[in-house]
Amino acid sequence: MKAFFVSLGFVLLALTIYIGSPFVTAWSIREAVRNNNSDYLASAIEWGSVRETLKPSIARVALNLPDPEQDPAASQGFWTRFKAYWGQGMVDGLVDKYVTPEGLPQLFTLRKTYRSYASNDDDSKLPLLERAERAWDRVKRAEFTSLTSFEIDMEDKLDPTRVYLGKLELRPAGWKLTELRVKFLTTAKAAVQKFTDFN
Repeated sequence: MKAFFVSLGFVLLALTIYIGSPFVTAWSIREAVRNNNSDYLASAIEWGSVRETLKPSIARVALNLPDPEQDPAASQGFWTRFKAYWGQGMVDGLVDKYVTPEGLPQLFTLRKTYRSYASNDDDSKLPLLERAERAWDRVKRAEFTSLTSFEIDMEDKLDPTRVYLGKLELRPAGWKLTELRVKFLTTAKAAVQKFTDFN
C-alpha cells in the first residue's frame, strides 16, 4: 500500500511539473525580455517561425490593413492590396532585423520608456508576486491543444483591445515559443473603454 501512495505521489508531481512548465517558460521569456537576457531568449524561442507568424500582424498595424477575418471584403480592395504588396517587404525586413534575441529586449526598453512617460505606470519595481498576479490577470486563455502544444492569449497591459497569441511546443530540451501573433479586438466594450479613457 505504501508503494502505491509513493508511486501516486510521483505521478502527481510529474503531472504538476508538466502542467506548470509551459507557464514557467512563458513567464521566463517575459522576464528575459525585461532583463535583456538574450542567451535565454535564443534558446527558448524558435525565432524563424515566430518571425513568420508575427509578420502579418505587424503589417496590419504598420500599414493600417483590415483584418481579413473580420472584414474579408475590405481586405480584397485595390488600395489594401497595393499597400500590402509594397509595404510587406519593408515590414518583413524590420521584423527580421529587430525580432531577435538581442533586438526584442531593445524594443521592450523603448516601449517601456514610452509607456512610463505616457502613462506613469511602471511596474518594474513591484515585488515579483505582485507582477506575476498582474500578468495572470491579463491572461485571457491558456490551454493545452495537444500533449506537446500549449497556447496562451494575453491582453496588452495598457490596451485591452490588443491581445498577444502565443504558442509553445514541447521539444526535447523543453518548451519553446514557436508562434506569436497580435490580434486587435473591436468590441463595443473596448470602444466605450477607449472613449472613457479619452475623456
